[in-house]
Amino acid sequence: MSAEEVFSKLRSNSEQNCDEAVRLLVKIAENIVKDPANLKVRSLQKSNSTIKNKILSVKGGSECLKLMGFQENESSFTLPSTTSMEKLQEVKKCLLNFKNDEKRQGAVPKLKQETMIRSNSTNFEVNGDDLDNVKRFVLPTLKKLFTNPFLQRIETEFHRALAFDDKECQKRAKKLIPLDRLEKNAQRNLRYVQTRIKNERVQDPEFSVQDMLLIELLKWFKEEFFSWVDSPGCEKCGGNTAMSHMSSDKTDLVYTSRVEVYKCKTCNAFTKFPRFNDLNILLETRRGRCGEWANVFTLLCRSLGWDARYVVDELDHVWTEVYSVTQKRWVHCDCCENACDTPLMYETGWNKKLTYIIAYSPDEVQDVTWRYSSNHREVRTRRNKCSEDELVNALITLRNERQKSFSAPKRDYLTKRLVTELIELMVERKANDSEKFGRISGSKEWRSARGEIKNENMYVWIVPSKHIVNNKLTIKYSTAFDKYEFVKGDNSVLGVNGWQYGVYDFSNVFRKEEKDWKTVYLARNEGTDQGSISWRFELDKGVKKCIDNLSLKFNYQLYESGVVQIQLISDDKCVDFPKTEGALETQAFSGVRHFTIKATLSGGKGNVAWQHAQLFRQSSDSKDFPFVLSVTFRNVE
Repeated sequence: MSAEEVFSKLRSNSEQNCDEAVRLLVKIAENIVKDPANLKVRSLQKSNSTIKNKILSVKGGSECLKLMGFQENESSFTLPSTTSMEKLQEVKKCLLNFKNDEKRQGAVPKLKQETMIRSNSTNFEVNGDDLDNVKRFVLPTLKKLFTNPFLQRIETEFHRALAFDDKECQKRAKKLIPLDRLEKNAQRNLRYVQTRIKNERVQDPEFSVQDMLLIELLKWFKEEFFSWVDSPGCEKCGGNTAMSHMSSDKTDLVYTSRVEVYKCKTCNAFTKFPRFNDLNILLETRRGRCGEWANVFTLLCRSLGWDARYVVDELDHVWTEVYSVTQKRWVHCDCCENACDTPLMYETGWNKKLTYIIAYSPDEVQDVTWRYSSNHREVRTRRNKCSEDELVNALITLRNERQKSFSAPKRDYLTKRLVTELIELMVERKANDSEKFGRISGSKEWRSARGEIKNENMYVWIVPSKHIVNNKLTIKYSTAFDKYEFVKGDNSVLGVNGWQYGVYDFSNVFRKEEKDWKTVYLARNEGTDQGSISWRFELDKGVKKCIDNLSLKFNYQLYESGVVQIQLISDDKCVDFPKTEGALETQAFSGVRHFTIKATLSGGKGNVAWQHAQLFRQSSDSKDFPFVLSVTFRNVE
């Protein structure tokens, strides 16, 4: 719905209801602009009486929230972290202008054209009016050099890669990245990895902030920015659809050459799903399958100044490679899987019979098949689209033609980097365990940075005297917010962001976010038989108190034959958490100064056994804390 239509709907309400709705909408915008990192002001519960009665029940109220960038789910409206504050300010300005129009008969406030193009992919309307507002990238004319169909496809894809270097498009893309937040996380992770390397005296992998930032970018892209579409919901009734045919209607093929048409299983209505390639359009729609995902992720990487290329598996998949300056090599990145540096996952984990994998950037094109296979001889037997000499000569011709206008130093740099890569590609590497499951971890160092291997002596909750007020304190964790809160006796709060930054030790555990079900929880890594996690608490040396009583809320969910075992431990004392209850209160640790809570996850059935034992499962918009530890103290004589 356009801005004009939204404001027209608002105007159709009584003056009193309209004024109150606009006042609240302006207040919501002001609160977010004032504190954009505060998750509470970005989430509006439908059950809240004020929201329900004064905004949602008013004509145009929910539409105005969506215009501001809010996304609707079953229980709330949430503003994604990627939403532009400039857009929010513009909507707020229009609301104020609308509020000050006493006659309510004047022209409806209008948003800037760039604001009208919605950043919320679920609200983006694929029609000519919307797409006409998006600047499209026009490639120069391609003059074909080859007659072989396979080589022509390579030639076409290499030509299309020029779009990744469009400076205006890169500028737009970079603005969408929450760079401050991702860089802060990357620096924190880098410090943590460096500390572990120092303490464990292992070889330094020489990671840089870029390497850590790449991990954060992958996670943000998959979990927050882009949406996967297997089949679109029915536009008429919202029901499930199935693929019917490809559209041949010329009016559908203005902005793309491929439009899929789906038939609703309930009402038999047809819904069209355009498969866009234009990067400017994809920055608006933010939805699709691997082609759309990899296109935009490659663009985002290049917008950060990184050398990145679009990688095409001739079978049925695409992803990205990013050049790590510190490691002096190309790193595999699959944004659909949130997978980094696991190139053998397709052959070993997905059992794909690879043939040709070609990498494309604006500067060069390269056959990188050998990076993704541990059996080069077998792959060669399946390569029959042209001779190996023809392919090599074609790639050399295309590179030379593209680079002929480059400066001599740039050509020399690219040539030296290419030679180094060719030497690397000649070596067959065997898959590690993580690649056998095709999952999101890579080398030990990468897995350490991602929190997917055992970590020791990470974090101890040390309690000083100043934090003990009225002889009590509480420590709790929310999976939804992924945050710990240290609540002192006077109810003041200290926060720790990130589940792994509050634990003492963990092995094969990760935080799983199910976008479709809007649910989050901790679970063990796929393909592992067991995962464990522990928290350690100690009184500071100067505290002249000891523990008197412990109360623990520890929610977990079991399916099939999943098992969760929880223990509280302190020296020779050990208490098992009750299996039939969600809480424990005990004085078994009365008189001690430290204790540890340890949980072990195991069991389950089949390929998804890892999901059958879950800690702290809750909805993504929940404000509850599934882990709550309350401690009371007594003085020591």
